[in-house]
Amino acid sequence: MLRRLLPFILLLLMGCIDPVDTDLETQKKHLVVEGYFTNEAKLNYVRLSYSQPHSSPYNEFEAKAVVTVWSNEGEWYLFSYDKEGYYYPSAGSEAVGVPGHTYMLNVAVGNQLYQSEPVIMKEPIAIDSIQFEIGEQTFAFPGEREKQLLPGYNVLVDYNDPAGEKNFLRWSFTTQYEVRTQPQDYIHPFTGMPAPKNCCMQCFLEEKLEQLKVIDDRLTNGKKVLHQNVLFMPFEKYLGVKNKLTVYQHSITEDSYNFFRILEQQKIATGTVFDPPPAEVKGNMFNVNNENEQVIGFFDVSGVSSKKVTILRNAIDYPFAPFRFPDDCQVMRNATKTIPEDW
Repeated sequence: MLRRLLPFILLLLMGCIDPVDTDLETQKKHLVVEGYFTNEAKLNYVRLSYSQPHSSPYNEFEAKAVVTVWSNEGEWYLFSYDKEGYYYPSAGSEAVGVPGHTYMLNVAVGNQLYQSEPVIMKEPIAIDSIQFEIGEQTFAFPGEREKQLLPGYNVLVDYNDPAGEKNFLRWSFTTQYEVRTQPQDYIHPFTGMPAPKNCCMQCFLEEKLEQLKVIDDRLTNGKKVLHQNVLFMPFEKYLGVKNKLTVYQHSITEDSYNFFRILEQQKIATGTVFDPPPAEVKGNMFNVNNENEQVIGFFDVSGVSSKKVTILRNAIDYPFAPFRFPDDCQVMRNATKTIPEDW
């Protein structure tokens, strides 16, 4: 009986889903702003790109903008273009924010001026300690779309939440790590035959890791927070030899918390008919000359504390297979043979 009903049930479900009529010809591109300003100079950058129609196979970046950050207290910083839409503080500019000061982002593109709402930099909340806990999680390495269940470390932080005020936190990470690959096992892509390479098996890489993890202190106001899970790192690739991890703890505004919380929810949505509809992600950027123009993105201002930790493979009491990459390790993105300072 159930087998007979299944086609009918499927037809009902299909009938409840309205088709999406996407007019690819009339889709407009919009400026997309990704801006970060903190009390840590190396974390400060602005990235400018354009939202593209679904039919476009390429990313489009804005390379000719005039980008500045200025404060109500008289600070002023110029950002210069690098590549792939990234703007960094100009050479010689100590672009470091001060907690308590109010900052705004200005982006001039041609005769259009885009500006952020003023944002106050919050006081940083110190990280007391970092611990690690073995776990498993579905994970996709950068450049890969398919997720797989992998063992790794859950990165946990302890901190004291200040009492008497609302606090909102997010985390970002940089990691330096060593890999060992197998260039001797290289297979020629055209012939399918073994074509061993003489170099190189040892490389060093540096990456930024983003988790879109944000929390508020509704349940922890004024308390000691223990073992807050902020990141998952697979043993494969990242922890096969040695890893130097830096954890940045950002004290953010409530507006920033709401923005990143919605992004986090949309990222983890499963995409079924039972998912809640996506919420509108409202940024804090606008066109001074045209208030009706839709500007996508956010200028995030945060007070940051950080803590570094070194992880060695021989300190991990868990069996896992070595990283497999049958090629010269230098073909990996951002890989170098040069040993980092203080390695």
